Amino acid sequence: MAQEADGINGDLPGHFMGNADEVRRRSPWTVLIALAMGMLVYGVAESYGPVSVIGGILPAKYFFIGLSLPYIAGGVGALFSGSLADKIGRRGSFMVTSAMIIIGIAIFAFLSSYVIALVISFILVGMAAIGLETPTLSMIVESVPASVRGRSLVIVQNFGNIGVAVTFIPVLLHFSGATSRLAISMLFIAPLIALGLSWFYVKESKPWRAVKSTTDIENAWQEQDGNAEPVKPEVGIPLRFLILIIIGIAQDVAFLYFSYGVGYSYFSSGLADNIPIIGGFTMTIVGIITGLVLVEKLNRKSFTIMSYGLLVVLWAVLWIFEALTHSTYGLILTALMVLLFIPGEVTWAARGMLEPELFPTYKRGTYVSIVRFTVWVGAGLVMILLTYRALPFIIPAASVMSIFILSLIMTILWQRKGFETRSRSLSGLDRKISHDIKR
Repeated sequence: MAQEADGINGDLPGHFMGNADEVRRRSPWTVLIALAMGMLVYGVAESYGPVSVIGGILPAKYFFIGLSLPYIAGGVGALFSGSLADKIGRRGSFMVTSAMIIIGIAIFAFLSSYVIALVISFILVGMAAIGLETPTLSMIVESVPASVRGRSLVIVQNFGNIGVAVTFIPVLLHFSGATSRLAISMLFIAPLIALGLSWFYVKESKPWRAVKSTTDIENAWQEQDGNAEPVKPEVGIPLRFLILIIIGIAQDVAFLYFSYGVGYSYFSSGLADNIPIIGGFTMTIVGIITGLVLVEKLNRKSFTIMSYGLLVVLWAVLWIFEALTHSTYGLILTALMVLLFIPGEVTWAARGMLEPELFPTYKRGTYVSIVRFTVWVGAGLVMILLTYRALPFIIPAASVMSIFILSLIMTILWQRKGFETRSRSLSGLDRKISHDIKR
């Protein structure tokens, strides 16, 4: 145990060599670079199922499979990676899921002429892509000082938007099926190399290692967060699960439906093909601005209500415009679609910050993965219902709006009942947990 205890005070992930003051003054760049590359891979992996359908690699009659199966599989992958993250560590879980992506893309690159091979590839890559999120979020909150934790969470996750956008470039350039397969496969090479090189310098987080040893976990948090006020978890785990799951499903449905569903179901092909690229880069810009300007100035409760309120308002605007004009193309419709990606991004930022900030270290990976599993499977099933058959626009529009309104209600509930996490040490989540339970 002495060796473990020494490790807690030594050169650990996301921390530079030096005293505690130096650690708090400097950002853990090795961790952030590695995790940002992981999110870039995640964005590419998340989008290649829909691209395979849109680009003609998967037959059009299987559209709903390419759009939904990777995300349902992703829910299973989240459970797998979250359990691993608590058992073998955040870094170990991250590396296992990264290896699954490589296997899935190899199948895609060499065997995609077979539908069954594509399905297997979608499952593997979907599991791994969504699985990457849990160790990524856990490592960030356990490796970054409380004062910049929200900013780091938002900006690192933002690299996923770049991955989404660049994956659709073969579609924009009208590549053939074979060329699209090669282009999508090549997109993984550079970020995977960068991820591997960056991750070589990263170890496990101090709080996680403290949980696995006899070292006082509060000391590990104090070395990271200094004198930041601890969070005060005054509501139970079940309510946290309920709120996170509902706002998560709403956010995922928003992103998937805005990017791949509504355009290809109701708008002309010219606009539909451009939506994921426009949306990906719009979300990237919004994510950077949000991360740098907003998240460390607004408390989490206000930011979350603002994000989901904006989602309801802008979806209502698009719905009313379509009902009045029945437009399928045009400058105004394009502008409205672009605007929808603003709440698409800020709601992602809101849930991406809250999920790892609401659970204790000893079960953070498992609990976040349960939320992610429920969210991704739920969103995948919703997308099947919305896209499996052609429906009058009013039916999916009303269905999506009901989900968005429910999520807004959940943010109001969190405002009234929840606890604040911005710039506060997460040590408060671990204080009442005995070492026997942790182990």
